[in-house]
Amino acid sequence: MLTGCPQNNSGLEEENIQLKKQASKLESVIHSLQEGNKVMQQQIDLLNQESRKTAESYESQLRDAETTHQEQLRDAQAQMAELANSPKKDGARIKTLEQEHRKLEGENKWLRSQRDQMRKTLTLHQIGGQSQELPFPFSSASEIIEGALTKNGYSILASMQTDQKAVYITDRKTSLPPSLELSGFRNQYLLSIEKGPSDHTTIWVRAEFEKLSKNGQMFSAQQSEITDIELRLIQEIHQALSTGAAAQAKNF
Repeated sequence: MLTGCPQNNSGLEEENIQLKKQASKLESVIHSLQEGNKVMQQQIDLLNQESRKTAESYESQLRDAETTHQEQLRDAQAQMAELANSPKKDGARIKTLEQEHRKLEGENKWLRSQRDQMRKTLTLHQIGGQSQELPFPFSSASEIIEGALTKNGYSILASMQTDQKAVYITDRKTSLPPSLELSGFRNQYLLSIEKGPSDHTTIWVRAEFEKLSKNGQMFSAQQSEITDIELRLIQEIHQALSTGAAAQAKNF
């Protein structure tokens, strides 16, 4: 009886193994890009909280890009699951994943450009006002700002924030004159905090402060009065940070 030699499939098996390794590597890279895009999406959403009208087109494009990424990645993962059972089609599917990879990289660059563009909107011309360096980290200062303003009767009209800088504008607060002899006032704060060296934070405050007479007439306040209320807000924030730091240290 004659028996044939078994077919040598070692070359095909080795090629299949290499293709699977390439596919696995591409899936890992695509997943990393997806996670990076999610982080940048969150940052852009945060920056746009108080500027929805000017950023609507950006948000729409970002949502579309995110949806597209999700659909593409689901398709890629479905293809990856079939690779082991379809070795002859591995090459074509690897090419598809490579194209997807290049597309994701391009959209990743676009997302970065949108984030950078929105960060540029935080540029603030600091004319006048008072500035101090606080011996507290930026994250702590950003958490305490709203509470300090609310405590003094100011609600936040608008705010924008990145991981390096934050800008706040308060609603205008009016205090009526208590008597004919005393004046009331109307005031609005513009303030910013910025991450500084040695885990410190630089704070800048400018007050739009006017006096109010009993008959409702507005008149300018002296510069010394404006400086005083700007410094008082800085000291209020400094005190709140000190109290918070002391309480945290006590808990430890």
